[in-house]
Amino acid sequence: MSRFKRFAHSLISGYLLLGANVICTLASVPLALHYLSKEQFGLWALVTQVCNLNQILLDLGMSSAVARILIDHKDDPHSTGYGAVIQTGFLVLLVQGMLMAVVGGLLSFWLPAWMEVPAEHWRDFRLLVTWQCVLLAVSFSTRIFPFILQAHQRYDIGNFSSLGGLVVGFVGLWVGFATEMKLYALLLGAAATVVFNAGFCFWQTSRLRLFPARGRWGRPNWGTFKELFAFGLDMLLVMIGLQLINASQALVITRTLGLEATAIWSVATKLFLLAQQLVYRLLDFSTAAFSEMMVRGERARLQSRFRDLVMLSGSASAAIGLTVALCSHAFLEIWTQGRISWPIKNDFLMACSLAVYASTRCHIALACMTKNIGAMKYIYFAEGVAFVGLGFILAPKLGLAGVILSGIATNLLFSGIYGIKRSTQYFGITSREILTDWLRPPTLVFLGMLVASGVTCYFTRSLAPMVQLPLGGVLVGSLAAMMVWWLGLPESLRQEGVGMWHKLRSRIMRTA
Repeated sequence: MSRFKRFAHSLISGYLLLGANVICTLASVPLALHYLSKEQFGLWALVTQVCNLNQILLDLGMSSAVARILIDHKDDPHSTGYGAVIQTGFLVLLVQGMLMAVVGGLLSFWLPAWMEVPAEHWRDFRLLVTWQCVLLAVSFSTRIFPFILQAHQRYDIGNFSSLGGLVVGFVGLWVGFATEMKLYALLLGAAATVVFNAGFCFWQTSRLRLFPARGRWGRPNWGTFKELFAFGLDMLLVMIGLQLINASQALVITRTLGLEATAIWSVATKLFLLAQQLVYRLLDFSTAAFSEMMVRGERARLQSRFRDLVMLSGSASAAIGLTVALCSHAFLEIWTQGRISWPIKNDFLMACSLAVYASTRCHIALACMTKNIGAMKYIYFAEGVAFVGLGFILAPKLGLAGVILSGIATNLLFSGIYGIKRSTQYFGITSREILTDWLRPPTLVFLGMLVASGVTCYFTRSLAPMVQLPLGGVLVGSLAAMMVWWLGLPESLRQEGVGMWHKLRSRIMRTA
């Protein structure tokens, strides 16, 4: 199977997983509220956040390191390096998982008092945090199987595994509630998900014969561990900086505009976060293929494919972002029954923010794939500090629009400039080529969509939200698809898309 087909399969399955995740989330909340009190539901949400934070902090960047370094060795069938990375990575993940379980258990004893959890819920909180961290530890130690699949560009299998895990976990949660397990139904659903994901990925890895051949397993060694740890430490600093950017938004808004503004921000940005996930998957499912090109020395092909991705990500983010901007006001009116709203200018600023972040993210990711992190490990941290400083200045004057503008400005000044610089150094091209050639199609799509969404917004503003939302979404969404196809894609991608469509149609006709 070609790289392009693997990417297409990964992307389609990724969107199916995203849709299933949204459905399960929407279904699990009313299910939980039916069986739990509001206090118990809040305790459930708190336990989930605590355990996820424990996982993020103790990951130490090793997940990214194992997944990337496997690609360096998978193509050499006569070497024991591939097996050594698998074994060393498994042992590292196993130790980290055990550490998560121990730390989670210890934290569960003093966290209830520090977080002011009501005394009658302390026992439940401690048991839930402890056992949830144990399940996370088991999940973490079996991540080596999805990493092997990713190294061979089989993201689609991982996506179907997660999709099945969602269904199994939801059924487990439902069974737990139906048998009056109350809060402990959370553990039953999580356990079902962990067991299914681990078993499915192990089965698929064995079925596809992605494990090393007999006699080629090698042994875990300190040299491999040092390589994993060095790269993981650099990635940890990058992730800490990224978390600072994301976590500081609520801090800036709360300190400058109050809790009500924080609530508005949390709800009004939901659609844009979903749009962000749709666009970000284009890059996420390309990283293994790009890393493989680096390892194999396919520099020209990598440059061509990376340029295509920058164009596609930028164009898709512009089209989807401005479509969401047009629909956001009506969606919020229907979803919150008019209790949450903000000026429409904020929607269009969020669309601009999505386009900027999606474009700069590509260049930062390329630098990570080279394993030469360099000064980039400090870029996100510096960007986060600058965002907080600028946010405290602009938010009191411009409201939530000032927060969005602060994010756009600091991202361009830090991630944008540094990322483009790294890309020009790696490919040996000029920044002018990236700015004028690579970013011209996304710019055309953004300008065209800005006019179309603005005009549509003006003529539909007096309509009822139930009419405005589908009408504007269908009109501008259809136009967005045409603009991306004709203006946002290079000719090579259009030809590949047409070729895949003809093959798919022929296959369907033969099957029929």
